[in-house]
Amino acid sequence: MIKKTALIIMSVMIAFALLGCTAEKYGAGADKKTREIKVKDIFLDNSIIGKKITLQGTVASQCGSNGCWFVLQDDTGQIFVNLAPANMTLPPRMNKKAKVTGIVYPVQGELQVIAHGVEIR
Repeated sequence: MIKKTALIIMSVMIAFALLGCTAEKYGAGADKKTREIKVKDIFLDNSIIGKKITLQGTVASQCGSNGCWFVLQDDTGQIFVNLAPANMTLPPRMNKKAKVTGIVYPVQGELQVIAHGVEIR
């Protein structure tokens, strides 16, 4: 009986550990095959414009009404991430870690990432 109880407790602990490691995925999620860069690279390398990239950082601010955009910040800067073109929304995730795959575009004179997928951890 004790062995069975210990086995059940261990199984539950493993399940909680695995659930804690999974990311929330929105849209296509982050693409592991896409080149990962830093935010500063977007502003320093014009060849990135129009290219698919992946960024990691923290959700620094976010659309409060319907979650159609957020600002991603890493240790090099911050950039606007537009979710609306992909019909994605993100529930409130301020200060959470995010990984974003999308295409860099200039919109009204400002560079932003048009997201294809987001993962929140």
